Amino acid sequence: MTIFGLGADARSEVSALRKSQAVIEFSLDGTILDANDNFCRALGYSLAEIKGKHHRMFVDASEVETSDYRNFWEGLRQGKFQRAQYRRVAKDGRDVWIEASYNPIMKGDRPYKVVKYATDITAVKLQALEDDAKLKAISTSMAVIEFTPDGKIITANENFCKAMGYSLTELVGRHHSLFCDKAYTSSTDYTSFWRDLAAGRTLANEFRRIAKDGRDVWIQASYNPIFDSRGKVYKVVKFATDVSSRMDAISHLGAALKALAGGDLTGTLNNMFVPTMEKLRIDFNEALSHLRKTMDGVALSARSIASSTNEIKEAANDLSRRTEAQAASVEESAASLEEVTTTVADSAKRAEEVGRLMEQTRLNTEQSSVIVRDAVVAMNEIEQSSGRISSILGVIDEIAFQTNLLALNAGVEAARAGEAGKGFAVVAQEVRELAQRSASSAKEIRQLISTSGKQVDRGVDLVAQTGSALENILNQIRAIDTNVTAIVHGTKEQTTALREINSSVNVIDQSTQKNAAMVEETTAAAFSLSKDADDLFQMVAQFKTSPSGSSSSYSRAA
Repeated sequence: MTIFGLGADARSEVSALRKSQAVIEFSLDGTILDANDNFCRALGYSLAEIKGKHHRMFVDASEVETSDYRNFWEGLRQGKFQRAQYRRVAKDGRDVWIEASYNPIMKGDRPYKVVKYATDITAVKLQALEDDAKLKAISTSMAVIEFTPDGKIITANENFCKAMGYSLTELVGRHHSLFCDKAYTSSTDYTSFWRDLAAGRTLANEFRRIAKDGRDVWIQASYNPIFDSRGKVYKVVKFATDVSSRMDAISHLGAALKALAGGDLTGTLNNMFVPTMEKLRIDFNEALSHLRKTMDGVALSARSIASSTNEIKEAANDLSRRTEAQAASVEESAASLEEVTTTVADSAKRAEEVGRLMEQTRLNTEQSSVIVRDAVVAMNEIEQSSGRISSILGVIDEIAFQTNLLALNAGVEAARAGEAGKGFAVVAQEVRELAQRSASSAKEIRQLISTSGKQVDRGVDLVAQTGSALENILNQIRAIDTNVTAIVHGTKEQTTALREINSSVNVIDQSTQKNAAMVEETTAAAFSLSKDADDLFQMVAQFKTSPSGSSSSYSRAA
């Protein structure tokens, strides 16, 4: 892309333009000759991708086939300058908006190429398109009117004219006060209203205005000051929504709520509300219906409560009397049981003492039995010793007999010896006498031992009988000791059980006393409940639940 042949200033200006703007050159038939980096970057191509191709590659296919597009290039071939905002298509298919001029370059009086200088305005254009779409949407759905800063009507859309019942020609040039009552327009508030708008303050609220036919029109509106390039308000645009139906619904709902606050439950809302509030009307009617049913149910319940309260009072009084009597009986039983517990505890101590004495007697008897058995053994040993003594005496008797024979033989021999045997004869005689005395003594001893043996035998029999009797006594004492021990254990268990019973009876006595106190509280509560039921009747009687009813439609009588 050459710029030779131009003056120095011209070359500098062209160079500055190429640095700041997107520049592309075409032949007169639209073939691309050259493009700078700004243009390639804006459309997403490289120079190699576009050079030698036609301009139509940047244009929507539907536009290329139109006569406007053909006339566009025909004009350029005739040397006609073109300038506008154009929508072009980038490599990736996105829209690119440009502010561009197509400039035919002349040789003599004939053009030979076209140079395009462009600025990418995509972001600004898209925002402007979006804003325009929003304004159109607002104008379609809302009432819009424009005023001068002092309140004179400049224009209004169809929605506004329809809402207020005027045509546009009837409004243009007239003052905003046309829509307000005289009391308001003559007030300082109205003067302040327009003074604030002229000062640039936005005002938004719900406003009551007057239509051409005199009816009230409620609007939800915002008054928006519009500023010029110097920051001065040059007009006020009002965006409004007609909320008359909603305000009418609110008015009816307010009246119904006021009636409800006064106890009238018959104020059903029969006329339909605006769609956004229709569910509120239905919910209010349902709530009112539920409340009527609830109050009817409360009245029935109050009657039932009153009846039940009387029965509770009577039952509480009867229960109080019976509880007091029971408490007295339990107290007497507790005292008697305490005495029985004390007596049984004393008996248990005495039985335990008897048990100890029987144990000592059993031990003494067992010791006596052992002594008797030892005596029997000793008597048997004496009997055995007597037998041995008898055997010894037999030997002594045999010795005495033999000694006597020897003495007799010695006497015979001494007699034969004559005088020489006299001394020997004397000795033999003494020996014979001694033997006779020994035999006589042995006989006496045998008799004594025989007598002693008989007595020992009798003693053994008696000791054996004594041992047998002691054994029987010991067995009986053991049986008695076992029974006495069982009695002691039983008595202890009875004492323990009686103590537990006594403790339980004391607990019962305490519980009975508490029950008596609770019965008194229940009786007091029953009387209080009866009073509350009367109060409930009085409160319920304030409500009206049927058109023919009155504040006294509820009565205590069923």
